[in-house]
Amino acid sequence: MTLYLHLVSSLLALSVGALVLMMRKGTLVHRLLGVTWVLAMAIAALSSFWLGGGVLPLVGHLGPIHLLSLWVLVALVVAVGSIIRGRVRRHREWMLGAYLGLVGAFAGTLMPGRWMAAQLGLWM
Repeated sequence: MTLYLHLVSSLLALSVGALVLMMRKGTLVHRLLGVTWVLAMAIAALSSFWLGGGVLPLVGHLGPIHLLSLWVLVALVVAVGSIIRGRVRRHREWMLGAYLGLVGAFAGTLMPGRWMAAQLGLWM
């Protein structure tokens, strides 16, 4: 169940995030999709703590990828706090950084030996 929650929220964040980055900023649609993206990112990051860290476990089942999840949660708080305070540039930079972190994590799932790569039939 946790894996599917993580997978769906991650893929939602990946697609909605791309839309938000491409669209005109400051509109109602931008804000609504932005809230959807933040919630999907938060769910993806939080759900990752119940999943194994793969190679190189650091503490128990937690691995280096969980450091990225922690960073994403911090980035979301800083980005949302920034836009509330009217700091648009800082908001944009932190949101872009969080999205690029998601893209990097997704790229990592496509590496040989990873579950996602196997499901997609990559590296056979």
